[in-house]
Amino acid sequence: MSTEVTENNPAETPDHSDEVLYEVRGHAAWITINRPHRRNAMARRTVQQLTEAFVEAGEDPDVYAVVITGTGDKAFCAGGDMKEMDDLARSGRQIHVPMTGTYRALFEVMLETYKPVIAALNGHAIAGGCEIALSADVRIGVEGATIGLTEARRGMGANLGSVLLPRLLPRAVAMDLLYTARTIPMEEAKEIGLVNRVVPRESFGAEVQKYVDEILANSPVTLRRYKEMATKSWGLPLPSALRLNVGPNPYLSEDRVEGVRAFLEKRAPEWKNR
Repeated sequence: MSTEVTENNPAETPDHSDEVLYEVRGHAAWITINRPHRRNAMARRTVQQLTEAFVEAGEDPDVYAVVITGTGDKAFCAGGDMKEMDDLARSGRQIHVPMTGTYRALFEVMLETYKPVIAALNGHAIAGGCEIALSADVRIGVEGATIGLTEARRGMGANLGSVLLPRLLPRAVAMDLLYTARTIPMEEAKEIGLVNRVVPRESFGAEVQKYVDEILANSPVTLRRYKEMATKSWGLPLPSALRLNVGPNPYLSEDRVEGVRAFLEKRAPEWKNR
């Protein structure tokens, strides 16, 4: 991951203990990258806290969906913190290498969080920030923001993006974005299927909440089943995928009984998540 952020205000002395905010609202966990002074670029500590937050959300039975967003209106996430990378290089130390040590965890943990994960892109999603967005199931972008993998400009690798982007988009489109390292407006990202929705800034928060509420109205057992089946069957031949049978079984669940009964009684279901 890399970033286009280079400026730094030495007067800023942020509390590194809250580089990631975690809040559960109703049955949704909201994970917020909280480094607006660095356009929410990810330092090593940020990556660690994000990973811990997704593990917590994945393990909490009262959390049915997860939202990842950023603080402020400038950037969702500008990628890895290049100032930190430069400081490491000047001190003779090496930055982390993807898929090694504990740093392999973040994108994997996101992909393997078997609950709906929504990326609320409140600003630019660049490089590693784009990879976070790619690791989500659904992406909602704000008007005026851009998204893209700029790693080729900085000699980085976009390890996750180079594998996942060609699976999400037509190969020629994905390779064009990788090779040129260009960023594209959210509106263009929606046209090519990279972003699900684009929302005006003034209604962004309300629209994201409305979408999350729409998801939360459904059975959490079914939601977890969908996520785990879709993830673990990816790339399998159809006959094998249909027989995979992973995740909670909604057909044998209490939620299935409640969902049918609620329909017949013309009322909203009361999900038990079991």
